[in-house]
Amino acid sequence: MQAFETTGTIDPTGRLTLDQPLQVAHSAKVRVIVLLAEDENVVPIEDQTEISESPDFSAQSFLSMIDEIRAQVPDEEWKKLPTDLSKNVDHYLYGSPKVEE
Repeated sequence: MQAFETTGTIDPTGRLTLDQPLQVAHSAKVRVIVLLAEDENVVPIEDQTEISESPDFSAQSFLSMIDEIRAQVPDEEWKKLPTDLSKNVDHYLYGSPKVEE
């Protein structure tokens, strides 16, 4: 998932125009969150979505995101991790005694 921050203008009909085009490789449907200054006069529109709604994330999209991050780490860096890291994470982070099993 990519995020962009830019500015734009909302015209009297409620349409948003960006101040400059977004640099993306292809067209896509997007989710837009609009932040307005406190002094702006805005007339609510019935189908507006409030920002308090939680996004629709699935377990699959979360795992895909983890896979993308994992793929960015070279194999030689993964090989540097201790083989007992999951069992002895407290030892490696805080110096607790190692679990020997």
